[in-house]
Amino acid sequence: MATQLTENFLRVARQEVKEEIESVQKILSSCKNDSDVSLNGSAIQKHMHKIKGLAPMMNENDIGEIARMTDKILKHIIENGKLSGTYEILAKSNYTMKQLLEGPHTKDVEEVKKRIKDTFLDIFP
Repeated sequence: MATQLTENFLRVARQEVKEEIESVQKILSSCKNDSDVSLNGSAIQKHMHKIKGLAPMMNENDIGEIARMTDKILKHIIENGKLSGTYEILAKSNYTMKQLLEGPHTKDVEEVKKRIKDTFLDIFP
C-alpha cells in the first residue's frame, strides 16, 4: 500500500513539476530581455517556488537546487528591480530542469549552477 501511494505521489508530483517548467517556458517565450523578465518576475517566481518545494520530495535534487537558486534571483529582482543576465540564466536553467525531468541527468547541471553563481556574485557570495 505504501509503495502504491509513493508511486502515485511521484507520478502526480512529476506531472506538476513538468507543468510548472512549461509555465515558466511560456512566460520566458514572451520575454526578450532582462527588463521583460523583471516585469514578469513575480509570475515566474511563483512557479519556481513550487518546483523548489516539490523536486526534492521526488528525489530530484538537482532540479530542486536549480529552482532554489533561480527563485532566489527572482526574489532579488522583485525586491530590487532589473538584474543584468537574468533572461539568459533563466532560459538555460529552465531548459536544464526540463532535460533533467525528461531523462538521465545531464552533465550540464554543475556548469549551470556554477554559471548562476558566477553571474550573480552579489546574490551567491
